[in-house]
Amino acid sequence: MEDIRSSIIQQVIGALQGRVDDDTCNLVQDVLVMQLNRYEIQERCTEVSIRDDSARGLLKKFLATKRVEGTVDSTLQRYADINRALLDYLGKPLGEITTYDIRFYLSSRRQLGKVSNRTLDGMRRCYSSFFGWLAAEGLIQHNPCAALAQIKYRKVVKKPYSAVEMEKIRKACDNIRDLALADFLYCTGCRVSEVSRLDIADIDFDRMECVVLGKGNKERKVYLTEVASMHLQEYLVSRKDSNEALFIGRGKRLGKNGIESIIKKLGEKAGVENSHPHRYRRTLATNLLDRGMNIQDVAAILGHAE
Repeated sequence: MEDIRSSIIQQVIGALQGRVDDDTCNLVQDVLVMQLNRYEIQERCTEVSIRDDSARGLLKKFLATKRVEGTVDSTLQRYADINRALLDYLGKPLGEITTYDIRFYLSSRRQLGKVSNRTLDGMRRCYSSFFGWLAAEGLIQHNPCAALAQIKYRKVVKKPYSAVEMEKIRKACDNIRDLALADFLYCTGCRVSEVSRLDIADIDFDRMECVVLGKGNKERKVYLTEVASMHLQEYLVSRKDSNEALFIGRGKRLGKNGIESIIKKLGEKAGVENSHPHRYRRTLATNLLDRGMNIQDVAAILGHAE
């Protein structure tokens, strides 16, 4: 450690000599000695990190790239888990994996694991994203997923809440927080993760709006109705804590699971089936389209715009 520090000091002083006076050189030397003494210093070794072309190493690079692009943590974890399971099962270098290998793995999962076609197609999309990136980066010569067709599955039509169902849920709220949450989810059309991240300071009650951070770290503005604003303010006034989070439970910020649990329980209490936060987004979109708003504007409100 000492040799590296001394080497750094010598190089700096050597570069200064002849350009500044001796007093300045001595001062710089003293400062460097004092500052470097606070740290452990070692030479950087880049050979291993640069040459880590193993399957798992390249998967880590892929995930790092997706993270920089703004992919949310839950999606990154899904990419990691699903692709890692495939790589461990096949045990082959990435450049040797064929379309047949992936088809065989998917078929075995369907037969042995009783996995639905919907789940299998989600796995296929994860593989396609990873191997597509490998091919685009020139890390493999051929993308084995290019020839994989979409796995067809029966799509269930997901219905929005009816006006009656939403009113039943509102009446099932036995505290102002749940009522404010239900109203906020509907009028803003926010994703659960977006609502969870919001702080009280993010809400502009004068303009009845707030800026949310959506997928891909893209910001967008959403708006409150007068009723939603009123209930939200009533909820915030009722709180005695100092937590900065907009919605809390047991003194802590309400997370994705907490919000989903609240809406599910409200639905059960109200006798509304399939009650979950995402239905509010679908309901808002449906109602806006019914009122004549064009689909591009609806997409922008929900955070689907490019």
